[in-house]
Amino acid sequence: MSAKKKRNSPIMFPKATLERLKMYHALLQEEKSEYISSEEIARKLSIKPEQVRKDISYLDYSGKPKVGYHISSLVDALDELFGTKLRDNIIIIGAGHLGKALANYKGFVNFGIRVVAIFDNDPEKLGTYVGELVVLPLKDLDRVIRRFNVKIGTICVPGESAQKTVDLLIKKGIKAIWNFAPVILEVPENILVENMDIARSVLTLKHLLDRTPTGKIR
Repeated sequence: MSAKKKRNSPIMFPKATLERLKMYHALLQEEKSEYISSEEIARKLSIKPEQVRKDISYLDYSGKPKVGYHISSLVDALDELFGTKLRDNIIIIGAGHLGKALANYKGFVNFGIRVVAIFDNDPEKLGTYVGELVVLPLKDLDRVIRRFNVKIGTICVPGESAQKTVDLLIKKGIKAIWNFAPVILEVPENILVENMDIARSVLTLKHLLDRTPTGKIR
């Protein structure tokens, strides 16, 4: 049986475990059967069954012997862990190609995320539409953040503008930064930052691919 956990649960998950739990969550969303075993999860994700069982044990959740995990209940436990049933409003800074793509991404709704505004300081972009959103000037940040109780800011600006932009967001009350700019940001200890470095990810793939002749990385 899964234990109910709040968003601010004191339980700390190892980063690797948290990343695998995300994989399990995505996999289980596609499953049509009622139960699934750790062996089946492991086979589909090319990891060891023992690792699957260890990861899921962090949820204080256990399956049935010889039957496996009840998929619906396990998904509920993972939903609770990741807060997907709680809605968070986010804003995007930067109405370039990446910012527009994120603003138009329909899959956020599956994770309790809603993009409520997109901002830019380019006069030619202000007032244009990105989907149903109008590109707003940065002077409207305070109004939007307060109105929609925004805690997460997404950075899609050039590297040279990123730190200044983040400083402004923090000053306006943003508590978490989703950073797509290719720079290391300096933020107070109480501010969360998730870096999405596209160039670094590609270099990692190239490095691993050169060392795995079959092209399959385990």
